[in-house]
Amino acid sequence: MSLTTLTPADLYAEIADLARDQGINSKEQWDELVDDVVEDHLDLGELDLEEDSEGIKDDLRGKWPVYKKETADDDKEDDLLDEEEEPARDDEGDDLFASDEDDI
Repeated sequence: MSLTTLTPADLYAEIADLARDQGINSKEQWDELVDDVVEDHLDLGELDLEEDSEGIKDDLRGKWPVYKKETADDDKEDDLLDEEEEPARDDEGDDLFASDEDDI
């Protein structure tokens, strides 16, 4: 008896994490990663061979727009965080809020 231990949401989360780590930025790369991850889980017995693996792959390939939106949102958050971390500077590039002790 073979048990399916991974849900489509689990697979998507794993693929999205790997895609971020690998800098995946095209549909073709995404599709290749989907195929590789699903095949690896089939080989490891973590997905039921009787399941429609091509259907699973098709569903995950269709998540490309979701992944792109998530990464775009993440990039916007990172940009905002970077801006918040930058100290305010005057026209000469000096930190406006630095104390005089910093110059010693």
